[in-house]
Amino acid sequence: MRQNPERLAWIVLLTAFAIFCTIAVSLPLGVRAYVRGATSAQRTRLTPISGTIRVLEPGVDEPFAVTTPKDDIPEGSKIVADATSGAFLTFFENSTLRLYENTQVTLRTTRAPRFSSSTQPNTIEITLEGGRLSVGVAPAIVRPVHFELHTPQAVITLGEGSYSIQVSSEETQIVTRVGQAAVSAMGQTVTIEQRERTTVATGQPPVGPLPTVRNVIINGDFQESLDIGWLRYDYKDVAEEASGVIDIVVDNARRAVRFTRDGGNIYHGETGITQMVELDVRDFSYLELRLDVRLLEQTLSGCGYRSTECPIIVRLDYKDVHNNDRHWYHGFYYQNVDNLPVWEADLVPQNVWYPYESGNLMELLGDARPAYLTSIRIYASGWDYQSMVTNVELLAEE
Repeated sequence: MRQNPERLAWIVLLTAFAIFCTIAVSLPLGVRAYVRGATSAQRTRLTPISGTIRVLEPGVDEPFAVTTPKDDIPEGSKIVADATSGAFLTFFENSTLRLYENTQVTLRTTRAPRFSSSTQPNTIEITLEGGRLSVGVAPAIVRPVHFELHTPQAVITLGEGSYSIQVSSEETQIVTRVGQAAVSAMGQTVTIEQRERTTVATGQPPVGPLPTVRNVIINGDFQESLDIGWLRYDYKDVAEEASGVIDIVVDNARRAVRFTRDGGNIYHGETGITQMVELDVRDFSYLELRLDVRLLEQTLSGCGYRSTECPIIVRLDYKDVHNNDRHWYHGFYYQNVDNLPVWEADLVPQNVWYPYESGNLMELLGDARPAYLTSIRIYASGWDYQSMVTNVELLAEE
């Protein structure tokens, strides 16, 4: 080596040149990669709608209460709405979340590219641990938006549009009002478009796409035991009179529930079934009740003196938008020999199956429309009666 200094000089020169070339190429590439990939955490605006919202910021042991708008909720914060509170979140790029009661979310990621020349999207990642959200994903005006929502059952990627997501310990339900959502679980992905929905049960892949109109009644055709979805009850004013009987019958190939009370009773009795619905319908645009009824016997004329004792009555109990307890009911009768006043009831032929459709209750009830459905009750009422009901559907659409 010492005998050939020219060779050593060339080695040093070439090595230096290689290092120079590496630096000359990698430094701009590194800078370019940094400029393209660097992000900065963004703050979120929290606006309480009702009650008190609790916020737990990252690195803090105790949550604090928020009762007025707050502009600086940081990335990583957990936001909790209890049974009496709700809130509205506005993200840095104008996407929004509406938190309903008993809802808990975590702002996993709320980031924008640090440099305007970056081609990376704005990124919002949310964890919905339980409850209900309405999501509005803003249009990609300046740059694309990656909006991702995690639930215990699924990962949901939302495009520009409007969505409803509800999470329980058993399942996640996603409704697309406008836009497109990709829902992934257990290695499978379902894409739902406008006016479609999907459900994801724990440990199962997504089901669907499904239509947004759905029947929220369980076992409304009574193909299963009456104990599935329904609770029975019976009441009478006078203890010495006959009690009512509830049973499942097959009539012209239809399985139906039958209510019977006989024995010459002359005082009020009521025999029925109840199903707890427990459904938040504030954002719903359509709610319609459908069922088939058949009236065989009624000894009380019409629906009684107060029009509340029909041989079949269906009743919805609910809370309105002001949290007031309300109910809606409709009755059916086939005779009114005493010409009693009757309202909110249909006169139907005796001993035939009569189909009933309520129309859209969200429109018909106006300002008294439901915000939260509590239960549905179907019952026979009066003196002596025998009547049947089947194909009970409460159709709902967001």
